[in-house]
Amino acid sequence: MLGLALSFLLAPSFVAQAVLGASSGSKSPCTSLPFPPSESDVSTFLDTKFDYIIVGGGTAGIPLAVRLAEDKSLHIGVIEAGSLRLGDPIINVPNFNGRALGNPTYDWDFVSINQANAAGRNFSVPRGKLFGGSSAINALAWNRASAPEYDAWNQFSRGNGWDWEGLLPSFKKSEEVSLKPKNPYPGITPAQAETAAADLPRIAGMDGPVVVSYSSIYPDVVSPVVETLNIMGIRTNPEPLNGNATGLYNTLESVDRQTGVRTYSAIGYYCDQPQKSNLKVLLGAQATKVLFKNTTSSLTAIGVQFTVGSTQYVVNAMKEVILSTGTIQTPQLLELSGIGNSTLLRSMNVSTLVDLPAVGENLQEHLFVGAQWQLKPGHLTFDILRNNLTFAAEQMALYNKTGQGWFANIDSTVIFLRLQDLVTPARFAELLQLFDASAAQAAPGSLQKMQYPIQRRWLEEGQIAISELAQASEGVIAPEAGQSYVFMLGGLSHPMSRGSVINSCLRQHIASNDPLAPPAIDFGYLSHDFDVQVLLDVLKYMQNIGTQQPFASDVAVQTTPAIDSGSQSDDALITYIRSTAAGGDHLIGTAALGPKGQGGVVDSSLKVYGTANLRVVDASIIPIQVAGHSQSSAYAIAEKAAAMIKAGK
Repeated sequence: MLGLALSFLLAPSFVAQAVLGASSGSKSPCTSLPFPPSESDVSTFLDTKFDYIIVGGGTAGIPLAVRLAEDKSLHIGVIEAGSLRLGDPIINVPNFNGRALGNPTYDWDFVSINQANAAGRNFSVPRGKLFGGSSAINALAWNRASAPEYDAWNQFSRGNGWDWEGLLPSFKKSEEVSLKPKNPYPGITPAQAETAAADLPRIAGMDGPVVVSYSSIYPDVVSPVVETLNIMGIRTNPEPLNGNATGLYNTLESVDRQTGVRTYSAIGYYCDQPQKSNLKVLLGAQATKVLFKNTTSSLTAIGVQFTVGSTQYVVNAMKEVILSTGTIQTPQLLELSGIGNSTLLRSMNVSTLVDLPAVGENLQEHLFVGAQWQLKPGHLTFDILRNNLTFAAEQMALYNKTGQGWFANIDSTVIFLRLQDLVTPARFAELLQLFDASAAQAAPGSLQKMQYPIQRRWLEEGQIAISELAQASEGVIAPEAGQSYVFMLGGLSHPMSRGSVINSCLRQHIASNDPLAPPAIDFGYLSHDFDVQVLLDVLKYMQNIGTQQPFASDVAVQTTPAIDSGSQSDDALITYIRSTAAGGDHLIGTAALGPKGQGGVVDSSLKVYGTANLRVVDASIIPIQVAGHSQSSAYAIAEKAAAMIKAGK
């Protein structure tokens, strides 16, 4: 998702109340389940002999459970701390994305420690706390990175097909790309559109659980922005799913256009698939520890300790325990279970079972900065839902009846830029020198020693995006009544900064041995000058878009950052970046796939080093960040993991 920078794009409160009683647009396809998730029946759950216990019923955990349960001889149990929110308009209505963030009904609402290089601010870290996880509260974008970015994963895994070709079947298996409505974006020739349509079945899934589609409504300022970028040399990419995701494109969204409802893991995998009696889900249950027995060579996971309310329970697993608790809570649970940096564990009075210092390190996140323009009168943007309450009420009624209209849509323009697109050759050489100076400081034996040479090659070859821009056709920063806006986010897709640049017990680790206490999260934002300077160039590039035709003819004034005396110096813009940048909520890497001696936590089968049967299946295993939104990659990881487990790997 595009983070808290967009989280306050909220509909008028009366609209929210109207949709709470919606009958059609927000109708759940899961109104009657033969084997529903339970929030109360702990005894039945504990009486079942499970082969696999999956901790976390989120973006990856639900697909993994459903795929494993396709083998009727297996019994699968899922422990999920959140609740069932099927039919909830805050989740289902596409234009309400962002409303769930910060609300404890839906969101763990973690907060980072103060970031020294980001004006001392702490950052909200939204993570989905409900059946469906973050796939239920994200900003709906459905895309992939470029093929070389996934090929790099294979350098860390050293096997099992963790590359583009190996992952493509898993991407396809998770998705159903809807062919209606069509992609209307400027810059695609009829011949390109025909080729893309013919090629789609090769690169995209056509019958998977997650229905994805293009928007059906576009604000009138979308085309001028796209045309401006085309003139500036940025192509419209007609096939962004095919392994080359650079350029600008109309991103798919996880929305079923027939119903106008968000598609997420609980809907697509659990509700819309044939129900399985060998799959049981316990809700409202928070895992606190993985239990082990010692064997001659490694630890064997035998169960999971969890709490419901104030009562503690244990559920056993005959084959495996699998953690799908995400980039924040997977390392926390590993450490609470005695797997992690032994020095840190001793300081928290946790007995060390496996000394694995890389647990909780390597935290990577996209960081975005914003620019905003007020438009000249006469434009039709999403601001109309704020400015014209009569129109908003009419659109809400249309959505409730048909699942269509403005509330069924969001903005979908994304632009993935190479460093060469952003800067001159001289500036490019200067930035490479900055990169090399920072890379030389990487600690021996760290994942950064493997990552930085890959990132540098990507920069030099110019085939991979370093930055993502995303357009919002509405006011985000202090919009005035009656006015229309374009807001744009510009982000750093491959930062050098890591949450583990400096070893510290205040990084992505448990802050205490209390299993219910939140972990301490330190992003290490902007701790490398390369990151600061690239974001500076991104911000300058975004501001330049507003001065170029045809978009410039639509702009009345740039409102953010303000244009006044001294505000456009490099120092002033860097201060603006440090003071306002926001995370993209694409967190990865804290239980990374990689060699044990070089910062890896899991092997190519996703088994935790030092254990025989404890796996991690979520975005925390991603070893190096990708230029794309993370939800489709999380689904692909789950699909691939399920196939490996079924194959006995």
